[in-house]
Amino acid sequence: MRYRGVVSYDGTNYSGWQKQPGRISIQGLLEEALFSLTGQHISVTGAGRTDAGVHAYGQVFHFDCDKSFAWFARSLNSQLPADVYVREVTEATPDFHSRYDAVRKHYRYCINCGEYDVFLRNRCYQLGHPLDVEKMREGAALFKGEHDFTSFNATKLAEMANQVRTIYSLDIREEGNLVILDFVGNGFLRHMVRMITGSLIALGLGNTTLEDLEGMLNAADKEACHQNAPAEGLYLVQIDY
Repeated sequence: MRYRGVVSYDGTNYSGWQKQPGRISIQGLLEEALFSLTGQHISVTGAGRTDAGVHAYGQVFHFDCDKSFAWFARSLNSQLPADVYVREVTEATPDFHSRYDAVRKHYRYCINCGEYDVFLRNRCYQLGHPLDVEKMREGAALFKGEHDFTSFNATKLAEMANQVRTIYSLDIREEGNLVILDFVGNGFLRHMVRMITGSLIALGLGNTTLEDLEGMLNAADKEACHQNAPAEGLYLVQIDY
């Protein structure tokens, strides 16, 4: 039987989603929890590989298991630390794939422009400087639509030659001292949201121009962008199928 799950996590204490030797990952914790419940070595596949320190409200995963539990999510949560929470586990069709069947992803980036907030230190980028949000919105418009994002991600061309993606919306709002960016697109490459965000922050600080951003985007060059916003401000919000 194939199962589809949704998990939330605070990524502060983890090496990211993907299993790595000698490190604690979200994927590894879920597989250990499944082993504790079933006695079977079950492989878990996620919809995306969030990096170390990145958080998730709605990471989707799937796994195959020949056992069934009346309260599968609750059973898993009994085996997981308090900063990882399985929201649901449901039966899926045999061919469901959490990564390849995804059609839309929503990421959020949170910036604190005010005084350092000790309670948000692992959940927002503590910038501590005002931003020209209107200028950032002008810059955000450059990234909407279908583009070759080679300049704005860390995925090697040898690993993935096609780096064309579509950003359906990139909205920026203010909530008190917080500036929040919401990205919705058909897919995102490694560090893509963080590199675009870092570039928009530079624009909002007056350290770069709209013309510079447009030139970097059109260059499709891995050496064009050197901005990368810190991991703690990034959240995987939702994945649609």
